[in-house]
Amino acid sequence: MANENGKKSIDVEKAKKMAKSPKGKIGAIVSVVIILAAIGVLAFIFTRTDSPDDYKYELTITDATITGLENVELEDLKFPSKIDGIPVTKIGESAFYKCYQITSVDMPNTVTEINNGAFFGCVSLTKVSMSNSVTTIGTSAFAECTNLKSINIPDSVTEIGPHAFTGCTSLSKISIPKSVTNIHDNTFSNCTNLTSVDIPNTITSIGISAFSKCSSLKKIEIPNTVKKINNSAFADCTSLTRVEIPKSVSTIAPFAFGGCTGLTRVDIPITVIKIENQAFQNCPNLTIYGKKGSQAEVYARAQKIPFKEL
Repeated sequence: MANENGKKSIDVEKAKKMAKSPKGKIGAIVSVVIILAAIGVLAFIFTRTDSPDDYKYELTITDATITGLENVELEDLKFPSKIDGIPVTKIGESAFYKCYQITSVDMPNTVTEINNGAFFGCVSLTKVSMSNSVTTIGTSAFAECTNLKSINIPDSVTEIGPHAFTGCTSLSKISIPKSVTNIHDNTFSNCTNLTSVDIPNTITSIGISAFSKCSSLKKIEIPNTVKKINNSAFADCTSLTRVEIPKSVSTIAPFAFGGCTGLTRVDIPITVIKIENQAFQNCPNLTIYGKKGSQAEVYARAQKIPFKEL
């Protein structure tokens, strides 16, 4: 049947009969089943967790610790929050050491500790969703994860161990939470793609080689709570151009800024009473700014570094 414009009109009665027919009912049922199945698949994708059988683990009366993989084909890890009714609270020492196939990690909010070397050398790891309950990131926990581009360190973290992110050459930005008071030795060393670091005013110590060889780091704001800049803390940060030392600092250790070849200006306050001989070794473009008669001027004259009075 056609209407005045030559278009076919809908036969309403015929459509009603079709809907009531067995074929119509079957079609409707199939459509509903397909929709429900699709919803189910999406729900599974977004809420699924791995089976405890996928992992090696240890149980106590109160805690479960994941110690490794049983299913070595797993790439996207979604840890269960409980094993045999016991909460998963720890990722064990070297649990996923050099598991090259792992690409992502999703932790439940029951996890409080990521132990030493837990993900060391997971070179395919690109994404980590860290538990908001984590308090400790152990020594070398994510060291040499060369494809890890970003990581959100939650405010619950109070301890980031030495070498925790050493050699994470794809990391571009790090924000250290205010709950942390010390940056340990080599914590972010050799993060060659790191351009920005937010250091809170709760930090009192920047450890040996903490940011050494972070060759893309262009700017650093040292908070007015740091008392000492340790050996090689920012050594070979070749993209740094200017640094202002806060008044809280009294000592600048050997090679603290050694090899910072792009460094053109350092402001050193009168509160700095000790600057080791090699503190600014191999900084060929450097001018030191400070108060007349200060240790900054004494050091600059002795090392034949240009000095300007603030």
